[in-house]
Amino acid sequence: MNQIIDTNAPVPVPRLSFDTQSFGAADRLDAWRENIGVFFDLSAVDGGRQESVERARIDACSMAGTVFGVTTADAQLFERSERRVARDAMEHFLVQVFLHGGGRTRDGETIQAGDMLIIDLDQPHSMVTTDFSNLTLVLPRELHPALSDILARLHARRLPSTSPVIRLLASHLQSIWHNVGDMTVQDSGATLKGTIGLMECWLSQRQFSEDLSPEVSSGLAKSIFRYIDAHIEEALSPDLLCTMFRVSRSQLYRIFKPYEGVSRYLWERRMVKSMRMLSNPIFSELAIGSIAFRCGFSSEPHFSRSFKERFGVSPSAFRREALNTYPTDAQDDELGQHYRQRFASWIREL
Repeated sequence: MNQIIDTNAPVPVPRLSFDTQSFGAADRLDAWRENIGVFFDLSAVDGGRQESVERARIDACSMAGTVFGVTTADAQLFERSERRVARDAMEHFLVQVFLHGGGRTRDGETIQAGDMLIIDLDQPHSMVTTDFSNLTLVLPRELHPALSDILARLHARRLPSTSPVIRLLASHLQSIWHNVGDMTVQDSGATLKGTIGLMECWLSQRQFSEDLSPEVSSGLAKSIFRYIDAHIEEALSPDLLCTMFRVSRSQLYRIFKPYEGVSRYLWERRMVKSMRMLSNPIFSELAIGSIAFRCGFSSEPHFSRSFKERFGVSPSAFRREALNTYPTDAQDDELGQHYRQRFASWIREL
């Protein structure tokens, strides 16, 4: 007798769990790195090589184009260097609520239980944690551009639990997690839409985003940023941008005030693009001078001086080291199917 499948039946939210305790002691650190390593390089709390991990667990769900879950682990150092950022080019944010424990970021922010932390994976980050447990929402940058613009400006800043708004938002995220086991895929889509609206409203308050000028449209700022990235090789200037977008110089300067001005922003974006090109095997046949011109520099010597000033190493030395450490297909194969079936694969699919 043929079984009848109800194609209209509710589909539960996909969930997974990863726990180092399910591995032998010798394999726990490698397994942990295969998963959380999609975001961070790991070290011991003193910055030395991490030799082992006793306790590390991830419980997560895939929810309407995001990943949401609880991570619990022993004290360690989590880091995303500028080189790692350039190599990964990850367009995601981590919105974290610390349930237990905390830590200290390299920018001097001390995170305690109840606080929130925003991490823009397109910016460097470093944090030494205590033993901790946090609830993390992984948001793709393009999912909601207006919210992403706010989150980028809050990168690595402590959002304190002393704020009633942060307590409300933290409670909301925890409530979602406590109920996700009963949710369908359709439920999760509606829940995420409402959550993004709440986050945009609450985190745009001046107490959290004093750099966001209400006089300047975030949509306009986003358009200017995208234009710069798309035309980075051209001779861009404040006057050209004012003409192109029909804004006054005072409006333009308000947009770029958090970035230390238009010229500094242009220089930084050119540096980031050049670092990414030098890190990518696709561009390994391009001469250093060609990369310099593609990133808006008029001469190779000027580019080389700027690059060394920014990153402390010459472009050629940076490229040599980056390509020597770039993951190969053979290395991916060694990880096997078990790597792709776990948490990291969900992140890479966002």
